[in-house]
Amino acid sequence: MKKKNFLSNAWGQRALILAVLLIIMLIGNRSFFSLGNLRTILMSIAIYGIMSCGMLLAMLTGGIDLAMGSTAALTSVICLWWYNGHGMTNGAFFVGLIFAILTACCVGLLHGVCDAYFMLPSFVVTLATSNLLYGLASAILKGSFIHLTNTEGFFYKIANTKLFSIPMPIIIFIVVAVIVGLILAFTVFGRRVYAVGANRVAAEVVGINSRAFRVGCYVICSLTACIGGIVLTSMNYVTSATTAQGYESMVMLALVVGGADIMGGYGDIGGAVFGALLAGLVSNMIVMLNIDTNYSQAVQGVIIVLAVAFNVYHNRKAAGMIAPRTSKNKKLATKQ
Repeated sequence: MKKKNFLSNAWGQRALILAVLLIIMLIGNRSFFSLGNLRTILMSIAIYGIMSCGMLLAMLTGGIDLAMGSTAALTSVICLWWYNGHGMTNGAFFVGLIFAILTACCVGLLHGVCDAYFMLPSFVVTLATSNLLYGLASAILKGSFIHLTNTEGFFYKIANTKLFSIPMPIIIFIVVAVIVGLILAFTVFGRRVYAVGANRVAAEVVGINSRAFRVGCYVICSLTACIGGIVLTSMNYVTSATTAQGYESMVMLALVVGGADIMGGYGDIGGAVFGALLAGLVSNMIVMLNIDTNYSQAVQGVIIVLAVAFNVYHNRKAAGMIAPRTSKNKKLATKQ
């Protein structure tokens, strides 16, 4: 039996990518490994990771949500706007949080219905919704921003306390990742999400209501965007209409690098977590290596394109659509 190469394993490939990046930083800027910078990376990874867990569900069904950043912005604006306007008490925070969650559910429901029932391309729908949500957030704030001034309340403590010496945003990320991972691995819902993404027609034939599952995944996706936006607001002590703007591209980067198939049916929570780690590292590396910020989006775009191309090649090869090159094949090709 032929032994498999270490790099033929997905985690082997991920380890190699991570090792290359760390070697680059070891040569380019050793302050990258300082405790302060590593803490900064972990905090940013928490936001990307929380959102990636939700986007993973939408992507598994063959959809995409480009409105995650705007959903995070609008829901954080609603929550902090209510909180500041009603005494900055813990009760006011939880009421604002309920309004934010309801808003996120409505956004996810809108995306899911447009995708599943009206058959509108999720890319177009969520891109249009993104502009709408940013506009609503800007209208609420009238082009300004809101500060989180109460440092004694629960809102502030979300991102500024520690549990067992671990920052709370990391704890929240771990909890969300574990919940989504358990859902995908051990529940009927998770198995049916994979089935819907792999083949919607076959899923319908065996009695799975693919439309309902797609709507549910979009709602969960928007809820994780809401959680990420509120954690980000607590972390930065401020929110505005541009909060989390551009985060959807980092979430996409995290998922495609983590091995999720943009056509649906393939991906796992381990890959999403690794992708979030890599997205945080890449974002921080751009700063630490003093790369012009004008090129940062270009770097992210190149990485996404390469990751998608690699995933498509890997999936086709695994499905037998690409024949492996062997010495025998080479000899036959030479004779012909």
